[in-house]
Amino acid sequence: MGWFGKSENKEERVSSRRSYRLEKIKALTAKAYAVAAKRKWLVLMMALGIAIYFIVTSGGGLNFLGMFDKVKSFFGS
Repeated sequence: MGWFGKSENKEERVSSRRSYRLEKIKALTAKAYAVAAKRKWLVLMMALGIAIYFIVTSGGGLNFLGMFDKVKSFFGS
């Protein structure tokens, strides 16, 4: 009788531990997706800010050649 109780108890513990680990992995995955989404929007906002900066400092939205000259100046002649 003692052996049967122990094996069932052990299977229950193993199952419980396994489900806890799976839930923990799912939670970490969800957190990683949330952080990645937040960073994606941050990068898009930074790119938009840089584009607006170049447009404003080049003299307006119609003169894009000034913007290209500034970008080329970053990489040398």
